[in-house]
Amino acid sequence: MVGPIIFIVLSMLLCVAFCVLRAQKATGFSLTLKILSSLAFIFVGILALQVNGFSTIGILILVGLICGLAGDILLDLKIMYPQHNNAYFYSGVASFAVGHVFYFTATLLYILEINSAMLAWALPVALVLAGLMTLAIMLVSKKMKMDFGSVKWAVIAYSVILSFMFFFTVFVAIYSPIFWIFAGGMLIFLLSDLVLSMQYFGGASQKIFIYINHILYYLAQNMFALFLLLGL
Repeated sequence: MVGPIIFIVLSMLLCVAFCVLRAQKATGFSLTLKILSSLAFIFVGILALQVNGFSTIGILILVGLICGLAGDILLDLKIMYPQHNNAYFYSGVASFAVGHVFYFTATLLYILEINSAMLAWALPVALVLAGLMTLAIMLVSKKMKMDFGSVKWAVIAYSVILSFMFFFTVFVAIYSPIFWIFAGGMLIFLLSDLVLSMQYFGGASQKIFIYINHILYYLAQNMFALFLLLGL
C-alpha cells in the first residue's frame, strides 16, 4: 500500500516541476519531467496489480495508462515542434482515444461481473448524453470564438468518446460505490481536456492554465491507477 502512494505523490510533484518549466518554455528537460510523471502513475498501476493480481480488467486499465504516456509525449512534441503541429495533435488525440477504448473495455467487463442488465439502458443513454454534451461544448466554443481549424472533426469525435466515458462510468459507479474513484477520475480528465481546448483553440495563454490542465490530468490518471489498488 505504501509503495503506490509514494509513486502517486511523486507523480504529482514531478507534474508541478514540469509545469514550472513548461510555463517558461517547452524543452527536452521539461518533456523528460513529464514522462517521469507519467511513468510514476504507470508504476502505481503495476504495483497495484502486483498486490491484487494481474486480472484482465487491471491489465486493460494499465494499458490505458500507458496510452496516456504516449499521448503526453506527442502533445508536448506538438508544442516543441510547431511545424508538425497537426501531425502530433492527431497522434496524441489518437493515443488518448485508444486509451479510452481500453478503459471502456475494462469498465464493461467490470459491470458484467456486477450487474450486466444495466447495460441495456446505460450504453444508449450514455451515448445520447455524450452527443448532447458534445453539441453543448461546440456551441459554447463558438460563443467563445474558439477556432478548431482543420482538426474540428477530430475534436468532435474525441469529445464524444470522452463524454461517453464520463457518463458511462458514472452509471457504473451508481451500482458499485468504489467505482466512484474511477468515475471521478474521468470527470477530472474531462475538465482537464476542456482547459486544454481553451489553450489550443481559444488563445488562453495565461501560464495558470498550464498548471490547471496538467494537475487535473495527472490527478485523473493517478485516480485510475488508485482504483486498481482499492477497487479490484
